[in-house]
Amino acid sequence: MEKIVGDWSTTFTMTVEEAKKCCKLGQGSECCAFLVMGAKFECIRLAYPSSATIFKRLEEGTMVAQGEGGWKGCAWEGEL
Repeated sequence: MEKIVGDWSTTFTMTVEEAKKCCKLGQGSECCAFLVMGAKFECIRLAYPSSATIFKRLEEGTMVAQGEGGWKGCAWEGEL
């Protein structure tokens, strides 16, 4: 897992195995809603404005993934 700290956001990139373990990939509603896929899996929990869109969709109930991260094993464990 790699932490990428930018001027306005922080993200993590990860492998498929890390996404399954840390973000509950493949576990339906338990999966973290902030897990996205580009060239690699990426956590955008603290990447505004992308995260704002996810928060809005969670509030509206329009996503299968309902997790908000911060749980045991999450890259943001204890920080959210």
